Amino acid sequence: MMLIKKQMFGGGDVLSEEAQKYINRKGINEGRIVLHSDLNNFFASVECLKSRFLKSYPVAVCGSVEERHGIVLAKNNIAKAYGIKTGQVIWQAKQKCPNLIVLEPNYEDYLKYSDIVRKIYSSFSDRVEPFGMDEAWLELTGINGVKTLEDGAKKANELRKCVYEETGLTVSVGVSDNKTFSKLASDYKKPDAVTVLGPDEYVDKISGLSLGEMIFAGRSTQKRLKSFDIETIRDIAYKDKYFFRSVLGKNGVFLYYNACGYDTSPVVPSDAPDIIKSIGNSATPPRDLTSYEDIKLMLHALCDKVCTRLRKIKMRATVLQIHVRDTKLNTCERQCRIQATDNEIDFTNAAVALYFQNFGEYINLRSIGVRAMGLIKINDTYQCMLFGADDIKEIKMTMIDNTVDAIREKFGKGVIKRGVLHTDKSLYSPIYSGKHLIQPFKSH
Repeated sequence: MMLIKKQMFGGGDVLSEEAQKYINRKGINEGRIVLHSDLNNFFASVECLKSRFLKSYPVAVCGSVEERHGIVLAKNNIAKAYGIKTGQVIWQAKQKCPNLIVLEPNYEDYLKYSDIVRKIYSSFSDRVEPFGMDEAWLELTGINGVKTLEDGAKKANELRKCVYEETGLTVSVGVSDNKTFSKLASDYKKPDAVTVLGPDEYVDKISGLSLGEMIFAGRSTQKRLKSFDIETIRDIAYKDKYFFRSVLGKNGVFLYYNACGYDTSPVVPSDAPDIIKSIGNSATPPRDLTSYEDIKLMLHALCDKVCTRLRKIKMRATVLQIHVRDTKLNTCERQCRIQATDNEIDFTNAAVALYFQNFGEYINLRSIGVRAMGLIKINDTYQCMLFGADDIKEIKMTMIDNTVDAIREKFGKGVIKRGVLHTDKSLYSPIYSGKHLIQPFKSH
C-alpha cells in the first residue's frame, strides 16, 4: 500500500486527499504539459506599435462614451503605473492620470494581429484553444521532445521569442499540467515572462493565491465563499468536495477539483465542432429605457439578432429567457417555455409577454438581454402547442426569414430591418453596428 506524505501548513491543517496527491505528483494530470499564452496589454500594445511615439506616454484604449461603454478596455504599462485598471470609467482614469491619451478601439487591427499570433501557436501545437482575441491554451502533451514541465518552459520561451520577433508584441506564458493552473501562471508574472506552476510550486506559490485569481471564480462565488472564511486556493484545499457541493452545488465541486490540480478539461482546437446550448444578445443602449415603446423596440432588435443566429446554425429555441438591469444596476432574469421557433416575430411577442407578466409597468432600465435556450435541430420532432401556427403560415414566415437573411448576407446586416425599429434609430443602432463585441473586463 502506497503511503502519501501529508503536507501541512503552519497552522497544522492538512490538505485534502486530492491536493495531497497533486503535490506528490500522483494526480490525474501526471505527465501532461499545457501552456497558456496571454498577449500583454493587447489593444494598447497594438496601438503603440502603429504609432511608435505612444510608447513614451500613458495610453488607454477605451469604449465609446456616447454609447455608454466609456470604460478602459486596455492600458499600457505606463498608464498601469498610475493605478489605471481595466473596467474603470474614463473620467476616473483621467483623475488618476490627467495626461492620459485615450484612443478608440480598432478591432480590425486587433483581429489581424490575433490571427498572426494564432498561426504562430499552430506551429508549436496542433491543439490550440483560443480564449478571446488575446489568449490561448496550447497542449504540448505527446509532442516530440516535450516530456516535463521544464521542457514546456523551454518551448514557452521559444514561443515568447517567436511572437516578439514576428509581431513586436510581448506575451506572458504560463506552464502547468492543466488549464486552470497554466492560466494562473501566465497571470503570475507580467509582462513578457514565462512562469511554471505545477506540483512543486503548489504549497509555496499556488495555494496562497486569491480565489479570485482562478478562472471561473466570479464575484458572486467569491462573496459566497468569503462568508465561510474561504478566500485563497489554500482555503479551498483544506476542505473536501462535499462541503462545496452543499454550498455551491455541482459548480462548487468543479471549483474544488480545479483548486486541487484536478482540472481535466481538454484543450479544444478552434476548428472542433461546438456544442451550442444557448444563443443570446444583450445591449446597454445610449440612454435608459423609459417607456413601453423603448422596451418593445429593444426586444425587437435583440430578438432579431438571436433568431438570425438560430437560423444560421439551423436550430430553434424552446425556452426564452430575458435579462434586465435597472438604473441602480440591480439585475433579474426570467424565462418560459415557448413553441419551438427561429422566427423573430414569434420570439419577440413571447419576450414582450414574458417581460410584462413579470415586471408590469416597471420601465426604467439601463440594459436588457434576450437568450434562446432549449435548442433543437430545425428538423427534429418536437411537441406542438394545441393552438400553434398552422403549416401555411409557418411556411410563409420561413420564406420571409430566408429572404431577409439572403439580402443581409449580400448587402449588409443593417440594410433591412422591421419598421418598428425606425421609431428611434439611436436607441438600437449599436446592436447593428459593425464593431466586434468583446468582454470589457478581460485584460486586453
